[in-house]
Amino acid sequence: MEQCSWEEKDFELQVWTCLGGLAAKQEDYSLSEKCCRTAIDVKGYKKTRRTSTLLAEAWYLLGSALLADSITDSWPMLNTGLDALLNCTRYGIESDGHHLVIRAVRRFWNEVQPLLTSVDGRSSVSTQITHLLKSISSLRGRKLNGSEVSLEESDLDTHAGFLAVLLQLQADRGNWQQCLQEADDAAKYLTKPSHRLIVHRYRILACAKLGKLLSMDFVKYINDEKELSALWKMVAIATSDKLWQFNALQKAVSALRAPTSCWLKVDYIFDLVDWLQAEGFPVNTITQQLQWAISIVIDVQDETCSRQLDYLMRANALIASVHGFGTDQHRQHLLLAVGFATKLIKMSLKAATMTAPENMRVKAVKSTTVPHDSKSGAILQKKISEAIPSTTIEWAEFAISDDVLDVLDNSVLESSAISLETILNPRLSFDVLSSLIDSLQDVGLTPLCFPLLTLQQVLASRLIGLKPLSVFVSLKILKICQDLHLLKAADYWSEYVKLAGLTADTTASIKVAAATKHSLPELQEVMLMQMDVLTELNYYPMARQCLEAAASCGSGTTLMQERLLLKRARLALLEGIIPDAFGYLNAIPKTKKSKKFFAEYITVYADTLLAAGECSQAARAIADGIKALVAKHSGMEAQQLDILIATLSAKHACVIAQTAQHGDLTRTEISSLLHESTARLVKVGHVSNAFDVTRIHAKYLLHYRSNETSMHQAQLEARCLLEAACEVADGFLQEVFSVVKSNDVQIPAVLKAMQIKLDHCSLSLEMLEMWTKNFVKQSVEKSKKDLVQVILEEYTEREKPESVIEWNCLCRTLGDATLCNLLNIEKQMKHCTPALKSRLYLLLGKCKRLAYMKETPQEESSRATRAVQYSTGSQSEDLDCGSNAHKVPSMEKFKMVKQFIISQQLLIDASNHLQEACSIALDGKCLEIAAIAALDLFDLHYNYDEKLAGIYLALYQSCQASRVLYDTLQGSMKNAPTTTLLSTAMQVLLNTSSSGERTMPKLYSDELEQKHHAFRVLEVSSQPSLLLRDLPSNFTVIILQHSADRSYLYGGVLEKPSGGKAVGKQPAETSTQPIMCKVETDAKRLEALLSHARQLTEQLDKYLQQSAYHGQTFVMPDEISSLLLEYNELINATDTYLQPVISRLSKALPSVDAEQREEECVVLLADGYLLELPLEKLQAFDVYSSVSRDFSLQVLHHRLMSMRKDGRKGSGRSESQNKKKVDKKAGTKSAPGRAVAAGCLPVPLADVGYLADMHAECPTIADAMRTTLNHYHQYTANWEGFIGIAERPAAGAWEAVLADRKAFFYCGLEGLAAEVAPFKITQLALKECLLMILLDQGHTRESLLRTSRSHASSVDTVTLARMLTIAGVGCVTLNYLPASPAQNATHIQALMTELLENCRSAGQATQQLNLGMLVPDQTPDSPGQQGSGTAYRASACAAFICYGLPNLVLS
Repeated sequence: MEQCSWEEKDFELQVWTCLGGLAAKQEDYSLSEKCCRTAIDVKGYKKTRRTSTLLAEAWYLLGSALLADSITDSWPMLNTGLDALLNCTRYGIESDGHHLVIRAVRRFWNEVQPLLTSVDGRSSVSTQITHLLKSISSLRGRKLNGSEVSLEESDLDTHAGFLAVLLQLQADRGNWQQCLQEADDAAKYLTKPSHRLIVHRYRILACAKLGKLLSMDFVKYINDEKELSALWKMVAIATSDKLWQFNALQKAVSALRAPTSCWLKVDYIFDLVDWLQAEGFPVNTITQQLQWAISIVIDVQDETCSRQLDYLMRANALIASVHGFGTDQHRQHLLLAVGFATKLIKMSLKAATMTAPENMRVKAVKSTTVPHDSKSGAILQKKISEAIPSTTIEWAEFAISDDVLDVLDNSVLESSAISLETILNPRLSFDVLSSLIDSLQDVGLTPLCFPLLTLQQVLASRLIGLKPLSVFVSLKILKICQDLHLLKAADYWSEYVKLAGLTADTTASIKVAAATKHSLPELQEVMLMQMDVLTELNYYPMARQCLEAAASCGSGTTLMQERLLLKRARLALLEGIIPDAFGYLNAIPKTKKSKKFFAEYITVYADTLLAAGECSQAARAIADGIKALVAKHSGMEAQQLDILIATLSAKHACVIAQTAQHGDLTRTEISSLLHESTARLVKVGHVSNAFDVTRIHAKYLLHYRSNETSMHQAQLEARCLLEAACEVADGFLQEVFSVVKSNDVQIPAVLKAMQIKLDHCSLSLEMLEMWTKNFVKQSVEKSKKDLVQVILEEYTEREKPESVIEWNCLCRTLGDATLCNLLNIEKQMKHCTPALKSRLYLLLGKCKRLAYMKETPQEESSRATRAVQYSTGSQSEDLDCGSNAHKVPSMEKFKMVKQFIISQQLLIDASNHLQEACSIALDGKCLEIAAIAALDLFDLHYNYDEKLAGIYLALYQSCQASRVLYDTLQGSMKNAPTTTLLSTAMQVLLNTSSSGERTMPKLYSDELEQKHHAFRVLEVSSQPSLLLRDLPSNFTVIILQHSADRSYLYGGVLEKPSGGKAVGKQPAETSTQPIMCKVETDAKRLEALLSHARQLTEQLDKYLQQSAYHGQTFVMPDEISSLLLEYNELINATDTYLQPVISRLSKALPSVDAEQREEECVVLLADGYLLELPLEKLQAFDVYSSVSRDFSLQVLHHRLMSMRKDGRKGSGRSESQNKKKVDKKAGTKSAPGRAVAAGCLPVPLADVGYLADMHAECPTIADAMRTTLNHYHQYTANWEGFIGIAERPAAGAWEAVLADRKAFFYCGLEGLAAEVAPFKITQLALKECLLMILLDQGHTRESLLRTSRSHASSVDTVTLARMLTIAGVGCVTLNYLPASPAQNATHIQALMTELLENCRSAGQATQQLNLGMLVPDQTPDSPGQQGSGTAYRASACAAFICYGLPNLVLS
């Protein structure tokens, strides 16, 4: 065909057009396109109606081919096809072929439908639509066969649709005048009323924008009330005139009069209320509209309709928000809204369980409370009424099964259940429920949240259909369960969240978000909601995953970008990465922000500054933020701004009070600032936050005082402040308990109110204690003075300041009032946290103890004692016979006996209350309260039962030591390079306080117990009296412990242990009576002593570094003499400081003969301050062969029990594995059997590891280790380890060597923390390691350069011993002072001699080194050695210390 020459061009045009049509019928669109293009390109034909018809057909076939081809996805091809259809209409008009035009218009309309949904799409086809409209208009004016062309109904609809597109395009461009003109023109061409109404809507919209709206424009819609109402709603949105907006919204509501339009009418009323609230209309005006909406909803005939309950919930929630926090109306309507929501979920559950098949009804309640048969384990059937939760605990443990959710999703239920047919806007209902939940938490009604959260689960899972939103609800339930201390429910939901797979679900949701009805911005918002809850739960790794998932949804708007940056900054702050937090905050543009976002930004910025130590800048930033918010204060968002300003003002005042950043403010001005902040918080209804500020205010008043007078005044002011807060707390508690009847939950706001009341009682008891001690002192002194002197002193007291007189008058009656308050609090504390319960009993015990002190001054106590002896008949002859001084009148005798009985009862009550406090505190992990109670019990029993007092002193020390170990663990973990290295359970542990209770879901507590030995080390037994029974009988346990304020030093020798189930033969028991003492100390003197010890360590380490760097020899007479002199001075100063205690305790120390000297082990349990001193060098301990130290009796007992458990569990392991290790080394012989001395514990010689000079920086140490191993080859043949760089294992691999041995020797330079990061040390599983000997802290030039390049950590010996204890090591032996490589080489030989050749225990070996015995006189020189000299002088300066079990023997 292409090669043919055509004489008849008309015929050629016809042929190619027909061929294109045939190809199109065969769906060969490429051939059809080619034929049609050839037909269009034909030239020289005659322009007739027939050729125009052929061209119109060719253009239509070409456009159809282009549009139908699969490659026409691109806009150019699509636009070419549309242009072809447009040409078809042009030639169709020329040929009078109206059917051709109509066919092309129809095809064009169908193809552009997807483009008309966007502004860009409408703009791209606007020109073509304009030409099509002209074609249609010209076609309608023509006549065919003598009559006008008539269009079909669908073609008229298409014409009206094209006109609407052009009008919408003018609206998109904001050309309202042009839109109005075109609407008027279009109305002239449209004959059908429905089509004219479409155009008329745009006319009304344009008039509203131009302010030309007339009432006549709405006459056409008078018979269609829904359309009329929608038009008025559109006008309200379009117009900018406030009066027009108000009138339009009112008319939109009033236009709906039919009963079938009631729900739409209520929706429009809600819109009107939102507008009124935004414009700052009076509360009464807004509530009238809402009450009108409520009356409309109530008038609906179907009382069980779930839609009715949904609207009633929303209406009452709006009324509550309009009235604002802190008002009675807010509380009333909040409870009404919650009641309607609760009824809605109960009705839905009942309907679902009724509709579900019989085999699905039990599954409907997927709760931890479902009963099981005790024998078969099968789930027992429950009645439908029992299946629906009724109590708070049942709601907390309740989860709807998928079967019931499927029933709700199928929409087969009646109108009483939740479905898409009854809940028209589920996302709006979800948001209303979220606001109700937040309000309930703010007003202290948290237990009422669970039904609402269950309703949210249904909405999110089925009606909204967004799984991440359902996971968010589950996280919210978990958080509230933890807040209410419902640990059983928290365990269930934490397991659910763990199995939910947040990351996988989120990734899948993001991938399909674009293809589903949910947009990415909505999913992004949900992920940020999840992140906020996970952050509150301290699950930082999960929170970061959610944040990254939200970021992967796209940057979105500028506001979303700023929100993401702020979230990243807050998360970095919580993880302790301060530089990153500042980086994210600085990346947020300094542009105009919303008020809520601005307040959140200021809060995070201030917290970051506080974390960086910039307290003054933080206070200034908050103050500037408050000024900016106050400047923006207007009626539009006045209530929200009040809350934001109150919160920031409280934070500002607290920062100033807590960080002492006063600036130019006086104490009175700061107090006034705190008071105003509290008043603001109470005004806006945030009472629980007001309690927090009040506590800070009271602490501030008590902290800043200069003399006794100001102290009394501060106590009076603080007590007055707390007394006023107690009145608010009483009213708050009454309101909460009137609604929440259940006593089985612990509401956070209620707990804060209880804390305020306990703070008030605590301050009263503090004042009472000061007054009582003064009263006892004065009573004793008055008994020694004559009457005239007493009268003169009482007269001079009247001249004291008024604050002191008022303070004394108040304290005289404070005891009874405080006791009554505490007893009243006890009635309200049936189900409070262990921290509050233990604190209550602690205060009760203190109150009774103070009453006992008041009743029994020294002289009165002795007289009462003699009286009771006389009354009971003991020593009666001595009282009746003899001098007249022993004859006591009968009435006075009766009073003394009565007083004695009362005082003894007070003593018993005080002891019982304190014991109860101690027991509850230990069970709840409240170590601070347990420590205080234990110390009070020591003071109570100190003069009566020294054995029992010693137990309480040991308990006090154990609690304090556990807190210090906890802080050490926290500090080491927070210095990790990234917190993602930690498990979620460890994250939860480390983000809780060591002073308060540490409650966490069982899921994570089990993980900690299984994977982290540190969690078990931190535990403190609630039965300390049982710990001594398990210790070997050759242990003499001495306690040296300071009080918290270091004003007293407590000492004691505990009762001799009975031996328990110790390994080996026990020595003969020696009776040791426990003895306790308490001595006043000076904190400044102790600080000077510690400073002396630290300076000595620093000077010695500095000298060793200089010697190593410059290659000087270590032994230089002048320097050594000065260091030895300082060391001896430190020992003497330590001995002098401890002499008052040691001198008394030495009476209870067992007297040992030469035979027992080798068996007795003295264990010093000292606090962190004393552990920095050379306690082993004290003169009183020179006679003992073993002197070791430890942190507490609990830690010592834990070491011993861990060893015995491992011995029982792993005895088979030791034999089999050790045998395998021996078989690996061909030609070696196992170590000969060695008898274990009485009272000692064996450490297998075949399971010892070592590491020496790993970096090949000191041949002295390497040679000494090799020489020693060869010399004692019969014992060390099976040892495994590495010496020098040639044998050094790969980086990190030697940590496994360290963790897989019963004993371990580390001989190197610098310190262990320079090789293993502190956060890794605490996470090493070293519970198998019984003995670890560290010979380090030396320096060479190479080691100094290496550590300076790697920025290795520097940890003192006490902290290192704590870390290894946390890791599980049974005994740690290390240098007390830094030592040179030559000294460490000497110590290697000396220790091996003691441990292997002389078969001494670890404690005995270290004591021998401390006494300078059995050390070679000369250290042999070796190549590369840093120095040489007399080993005795070197060891005299470098003491050796032993932490833990001293009776470990290599055997």
